[in-house]
Amino acid sequence: MRVKISYGADLKEVPEEVDQLYTYVSSKVRAMQKQTEQVEDLLAEEDLSAALGLIDRMRKTMTSIDLRLSDIEAITEGYLNHKGERDVQQRRPSLDPTGESSPRTESIQPSHHQNNEGT
Repeated sequence: MRVKISYGADLKEVPEEVDQLYTYVSSKVRAMQKQTEQVEDLLAEEDLSAALGLIDRMRKTMTSIDLRLSDIEAITEGYLNHKGERDVQQRRPSLDPTGESSPRTESIQPSHHQNNEGT
């Protein structure tokens, strides 16, 4: 079960706290690299049973990495918003609806156009 932990830190210490949280991600990524090599070896040896177990652990590790990155993202966005350095919601990269992925940083405003379908 995942629980949220909340604690206070001085505003100037937030970047250091984020760095410490990222240490967890970094160590898990390094472990995943080793596991990737192990899976490749197991597959080459046709030891599918062992590979399957390791793949399952890798999937769970990726989930924990994603959750920690989400926490780091939320903390960092709040910190930057508080400092007034950026309006995160308006500067997120967006995907072109044509499917081309070209990040844009201009302000994204909500559309006030009416949907004319069916009229």
